[in-house]
Amino acid sequence: MIILNEAQIKAWDAYTIAKGISSLELMEQAAIAVTDKLDLLLGEEDQEVLIICGNGNNGADGLAIARLLLDMDYIVDVFVSLEGDHSAEWKANYERLMSKDPEQLEIHTVWDPEKIELSPSGTIIDAMFGTGLKRPLSGKWLEITNWVNEQSNLTVAIDMPSGLYVDRAPDGEVVYADLVLTFQCQRLAFMMPESEPHFSEVLVCNIGLSDTFLLEHDIRNFELSYYYLLPFLIDRNRFSHKGDYGHGFLVAGSMGKAGAAILAAGAAMRSGLGLLTAHIPGIMYSILQAAVPEAMVTLDENQHAVSEIIIPEKISALGIGPGLGKNPATVEAIRRLLNSKPTIPMVWDADALNIIAMNKELLELLPAGTIITPHPGEFDRLFGEQDDHYSRFATAQREAQQRKINIVLKGGITIICQSNGVSFFNTRGNPGMATGGSGDVLTGVILGLLSQGYSSDYASLLGVYIHASAGDLAAEDQGYESLIASDIVEYLGEAFEELRHREPTINEDEEKDV
Repeated sequence: MIILNEAQIKAWDAYTIAKGISSLELMEQAAIAVTDKLDLLLGEEDQEVLIICGNGNNGADGLAIARLLLDMDYIVDVFVSLEGDHSAEWKANYERLMSKDPEQLEIHTVWDPEKIELSPSGTIIDAMFGTGLKRPLSGKWLEITNWVNEQSNLTVAIDMPSGLYVDRAPDGEVVYADLVLTFQCQRLAFMMPESEPHFSEVLVCNIGLSDTFLLEHDIRNFELSYYYLLPFLIDRNRFSHKGDYGHGFLVAGSMGKAGAAILAAGAAMRSGLGLLTAHIPGIMYSILQAAVPEAMVTLDENQHAVSEIIIPEKISALGIGPGLGKNPATVEAIRRLLNSKPTIPMVWDADALNIIAMNKELLELLPAGTIITPHPGEFDRLFGEQDDHYSRFATAQREAQQRKINIVLKGGITIICQSNGVSFFNTRGNPGMATGGSGDVLTGVILGLLSQGYSSDYASLLGVYIHASAGDLAAEDQGYESLIASDIVEYLGEAFEELRHREPTINEDEEKDV
């Protein structure tokens, strides 16, 4: 569940070693964990494996893995470079490997692809660099990387695909890995879109790093998991009534964008709030009342855009932005709203954020506890152009803490940056959700949760998780191409039920242990 940067990964290793295990023993534990996974994955008689080992500890991992696979009767080819410096662990594992019976082992010390005999069913294991790479691949390592990427064989990277950095975007060639077997926790790189072209799947191998490290160090980044969400999910009382679950106020819609308001309103109603009032331009009255009959409506005097925002009494939370447009009258309405210093929980999205981006002084008026849900383009308009998603994430962390707000940075992996400096990465969801209106549904879900009394921290986390889960459930039936935003609304109820009654998988139990 934890996501670490390079410095934290190295510190965890060092901490564990200081507790009494040698670096070589820890490496052996890692090699055993990896080979167990590999044997489950491959598990074919006479399986051929080519392991490409660098000169450092990632290469030492590869050498240890080669020895263990030989013990399991795999046919193993290993490439090592005897040139340059080698770590002490590398030297020890090289000696151990060379002591094995050479019948099923071939060592290559000069890179010559013509001498590599690997059948199409064989597996390539990348153990060149892993965590800690500081510069782009070059020389023979670049040549090897290009060769690996030209092959059709299954490719498995140990720790990290070589060429990929933990804390910043790649700037050169990277091994493409069908599978990454990483150690103990997720890496920040695996959460970033710049890394996505370089791997398909990541499995975390528990290698026995000290658990107490996590208690003694300030870990701030986590993968969003139902283990965290389930204990706080509200249970309904048999004798409760609609007044117990809050009254949401949605400000949305403009000429030509009624659909956004309908999606947000429907999602809010499907997320458990007791009452919803939607404030919309006059021209939208009939369509919204027909589409979401459960919602109450207040009409703006402007027929085509929102020009006045007056929050009714006894409102629990405000959602604003879906389909709102950027009419000058709407801009002034938002200015008046923020100058009135509203005290109810709020979620801001879409054109409400674009209006703030056009009028940066309004950003200073967002109350503490506000949730904003920008996609990358909206985020950059708000906080300045970013070089990449690593930079965007760092900026989101800083802005959330300084402004005491929650930033939900939407994407293939949505990042929720909280005002306390903790960030969660949501790995649920699918490419089919990249469709118009999906963000409006998320706004409605979060509004529904805020209205029921969930805190801003929890509403943002639960809202993102439920929204993504509903998208996954919809995709199972509709497929990616046919998925539309209203499908997500229809599956919200099933997503809540899945969370409430979900059984953990074996991998999730392992992650909980970590």
